[in-house]
Amino acid sequence: MPRSPASAAPEGRIRPARRGDLDAVARIERERFSHPWGRDYFRAELDNGVAHLLVIESGRPAQVAGYLLFWRLGAELELHKIAVSAACGRCGLGERLLRHFLECGRAWGCERAVLEVRAANEAAVRLYEKHGFRLAGRRRDYYQQPVEDALVYVRDFAPRPGA
Repeated sequence: MPRSPASAAPEGRIRPARRGDLDAVARIERERFSHPWGRDYFRAELDNGVAHLLVIESGRPAQVAGYLLFWRLGAELELHKIAVSAACGRCGLGERLLRHFLECGRAWGCERAVLEVRAANEAAVRLYEKHGFRLAGRRRDYYQQPVEDALVYVRDFAPRPGA
């Protein structure tokens, strides 16, 4: 996993998730999503060999304040989940997680990153667009509870010099 300035900082340290983090990840998931994934789903992601489940710590003593779940599929990264606890919302940890995700893609020589987001999640859409994602499509009635469209976003990575 590439190290980044975000992962090196004592406040907001990003690291691979461990089994002992799953209760905190599931709690944040329940806080932030209307149709949350269960703890067992995250445990399966730890074991699947394709997924990267990372957490970001905050506070003294350090506690899990958010998480990032993505898959690396060849030259493509798929962002599946990114969330920060309600207590740590609006303090920049979500943006740090997103920057780390993008740094991983660049370090691994990936060609693109893709994600889906609820159409009404304006804050997330602004964050993704700020970091170079562009709207590539819409999936009608993709989400449940409530039923809502998904917006599909793509971000291309700049080719490496000489590539």
